[in-house]
Amino acid sequence: MGSLTQDAFIRAQPNHGSPEIGTLDIGGTVALRAPEPVGKAGCPGGWYAVEPKGFLCHDRTTTLEPESHPLIQAKTARVHGDEDAPYRWGESRYAPVYRKLPDAKEQQRWEGKIDKHLATLEKLREARRSGASEDEVRTPPNFQGVDLFPATGEPPAFLSHGAPSPWASVHTPGDGRARYEMVPARSTIAWTDEFFAEGRSWLLTPQLLLVPKDKISLQKPSGFRGAMLSEGIELPLAFIRGEPKPKYRIEGGEDMAEGQRPDGVVPAVWAAGAEFAEDPDDAKGRFVLAGETWKRLDRVGLTGRARWKRGKRYLETRESGMWIRESDAVVVRGRAPEGLELGEGEKWIDVSIHWGTLVAYEGKKPVFATLISPGLKGYARVGGKPTKNTTPTGAFRIEWKHVTRTMSPDPEKKSYYLSEVPYTQFFHQPFALHGAYWHDAFGEPKSGGCVNLSVADARWLFGWTEPSLPAGWHSVRSGDDRGAGTWVVVR
Repeated sequence: MGSLTQDAFIRAQPNHGSPEIGTLDIGGTVALRAPEPVGKAGCPGGWYAVEPKGFLCHDRTTTLEPESHPLIQAKTARVHGDEDAPYRWGESRYAPVYRKLPDAKEQQRWEGKIDKHLATLEKLREARRSGASEDEVRTPPNFQGVDLFPATGEPPAFLSHGAPSPWASVHTPGDGRARYEMVPARSTIAWTDEFFAEGRSWLLTPQLLLVPKDKISLQKPSGFRGAMLSEGIELPLAFIRGEPKPKYRIEGGEDMAEGQRPDGVVPAVWAAGAEFAEDPDDAKGRFVLAGETWKRLDRVGLTGRARWKRGKRYLETRESGMWIRESDAVVVRGRAPEGLELGEGEKWIDVSIHWGTLVAYEGKKPVFATLISPGLKGYARVGGKPTKNTTPTGAFRIEWKHVTRTMSPDPEKKSYYLSEVPYTQFFHQPFALHGAYWHDAFGEPKSGGCVNLSVADARWLFGWTEPSLPAGWHSVRSGDDRGAGTWVVVR
């Protein structure tokens, strides 16, 4: 069975009053548990039992012949993405969305001053082709961040001869206008592919609609990744947020405490537990700048050994001879699951708003650590209640998991929105853990209240948490025989 819409709801029982337990995305398919419907309550086409559980209504949003349906086949043929990201993303620069490939006349009709826009585009291209750097080219605001150079791909066959997108054929069959809508300012779009046709580069959205590439500012997701914890990579760890931070070394003293081996390996006693083993404040030597720095978002291994000098605390790193000032780092230590009744090895997540960190645990064992961006306003409260742009504190269970979810602070009007936010896990709706492709300020307050992760980190976390996503499903809800959602502790 296949979905022709972005939210084909899978229900616990074969009726519309039953709870939603998952969804299929547009073009998504799922195997049937039986070839015949189990009933037709409120669904003339019949309710079909799908794998591994639940029921889908066969109506205009679904098809029983996904292998031959034009929309399903077109969608399947254009699926791209890389190891971490299901799509590419960009911000609208007054971008229109088209149902079909518009010819020059239709572009003139639907885009004001298109001739001037395209002339400026060509002028900027020529300047770059001549060898001018990006800094030397005076770029108008509506072209900032835009990829100036044309796409090289070929248009998909389903758009040939002026044919409408398969999505438009299903959802707006009586509307022959080329333009479907405008993407509001500050909003983003996602796309799977790009190609050149009708004198322009075009982006193909997940709905198989078209957006001109020259009206989208590219947003490249951060390459930041947290740490998978294992032998050799373990807590405590430090992350560098904000600006690069200096490395220090000890000068004028023998940097060796009693019990430390000459080969520089720190005995286990130094790194045991959450606290650091202290050297005496009057230990010989002084800390001096090493002339090197750790870059922003670097991960720094720590030995568990610390030393105070002149009222400042320094932590020994696993980089030979190098120390870091504790105030320059975000130090991640292990933490006990206080207040949670966990089963043996049960998964849970610890989020620190203050430090901007997330640690994933299996029982008492930390397995993953990273930087996150919590709500912009930190712990702000008015009348004892959280204010706007704060992340709620407490212990929650993951309620819904979505491979992608379009999000908006104004979901009714959608004055602006973020398309296809990846690996979204709601733990206290509308608050979620999710990938953020629009910034890389991880470790710093940044969000409207959700917990932002890099796309790569969000993908790993999505696959690790409970409940797991059934094959073919786009989202799943926790509860009942699907299992309880993973605990998320926000503090």
